Amino acid sequence: MSAWRYPSSPYRWAGYYLAAPCHRDVSWVGRRATITSMRWGAAAIYVGQQDWTQIPADLAPLGARVNRTIANESLVTCSATLLSNAQGAGEAADAVAKMLADGFAVGSTIFLDVEYVTNVTPALLDHYQGWIAGVLRDGRYRPGVYAAKSNAQLLYDTAIAAYRAAGRGDSPPFWIASSVGFAGARKPSDVGLSFAQLWQGQFDVTQQFNGVSLIVDVDLATSANPSANPITP
Repeated sequence: MSAWRYPSSPYRWAGYYLAAPCHRDVSWVGRRATITSMRWGAAAIYVGQQDWTQIPADLAPLGARVNRTIANESLVTCSATLLSNAQGAGEAADAVAKMLADGFAVGSTIFLDVEYVTNVTPALLDHYQGWIAGVLRDGRYRPGVYAAKSNAQLLYDTAIAAYRAAGRGDSPPFWIASSVGFAGARKPSDVGLSFAQLWQGQFDVTQQFNGVSLIVDVDLATSANPSANPITP
């Protein structure tokens, strides 16, 4: 992160993974103050339950291609069998607690990772609604969403409905994944969705700056600090 710090690289922010049911890598946990001191922005990501029945096996993250179950530990279990409104609400509370623990300022955005699915099933949508409503009900953070372009419109409409039901007049920040037409000089809404505030358009590319090589996904955003400074379209 030090070697890649802007302007040594063109990048100003990074995806910051919170510990979550479907993302057990805790290498980011406790590092927010460190990366902030290096002038990096962050987009906080929470990977809740996914509908693995609708995710092609070759796209499912390594280690999550089969459902896992741990008795009586639903918040640390990654399984399509846990998709429910109540589970979503519980994971919303977990996401808020993780944001607080890592020192994200009240008002920051948490992006719920909804991986690409061939079909947004009622169970997935129910879980998603529970998560969005749970974060809104708590009130300390702003729920945002990372989603594939093909799934985004339904998820956006559902999130807008939840925002309005909670008495909110703002819009949920959306982070769209699509490789079509991506270029560094473009803006997020050029993905083809007016509500896109972040655009992930290159995946698993190797780049090197200051002699340090990393495999990264390349993104555009309307803000140099997407979680801290969301911009309402």
